[in-house]
Amino acid sequence: MNKILILFLLTFNTNLIAKEVLINITGIAKVGKECFLNLAFQNQSTLFIENVNLLIYSFDKNNLLIGKSSLNLNKINKKQPYKTFTAVDMSSVKYCQEIRKIDVVVSECFSKNNNSSSICKNSFRIDKNKSYVKSLEVNLSKNTNYYLQSLNKNFFVPELNINLQVLDIEIARRYKIKNYKNGLVVTNKNSKFFKEGDLIIEAEMNSIFQIKDLNEKIKLVKDNKKKSILISLVREQQEKFVAVFLK
Repeated sequence: MNKILILFLLTFNTNLIAKEVLINITGIAKVGKECFLNLAFQNQSTLFIENVNLLIYSFDKNNLLIGKSSLNLNKINKKQPYKTFTAVDMSSVKYCQEIRKIDVVVSECFSKNNNSSSICKNSFRIDKNKSYVKSLEVNLSKNTNYYLQSLNKNFFVPELNINLQVLDIEIARRYKIKNYKNGLVVTNKNSKFFKEGDLIIEAEMNSIFQIKDLNEKIKLVKDNKKKSILISLVREQQEKFVAVFLK
């Protein structure tokens, strides 16, 4: 019985690994007046990846954005290790040595044997088993809008009686939000259930990225004749669930 269980676990783990495209940053180098990131890939999935577009954001120890990169890869062969590099766009090359954290966004992904871009995107994983640069933290992010430093609008949601803004770098800094890249931030103070600075990350157990995501869940709840909506939020870096009555 134990042998069967072990065999099942090994098979289960192998199937999990087989669905991944491993990626990591293997080095940071200042060359002349430019800063470069070295990257390593290995396609361990069943996908025949034709094209991948990556957006790469570099931060310092204070979580300040100091550099941006983009990379386009074609035909990542299965099982074959692949290494490349990309230049970092930054105001001064002196910031190259200040990079302590990197977020990688798979902005586009196309595979030959699967038409779903989302399946291709979700197959990427950071290779946590190998630590190439000890002082560097590398993460995957799914929210491209977080990195756009643009004018952010206030949205009023009458059913919850709150004003919300989409989370981005500036708002995260203002409300001291760390380690989260998606959600809606409460910006008013006169709410019964919410506090200013609360970050709504889920509604009805579904991730929230834009205001329309929340509005869709509110509509679904109302259509089902329910009086409250389940909200997952972050308050002072602590996650909590609340059932909020709709107006």
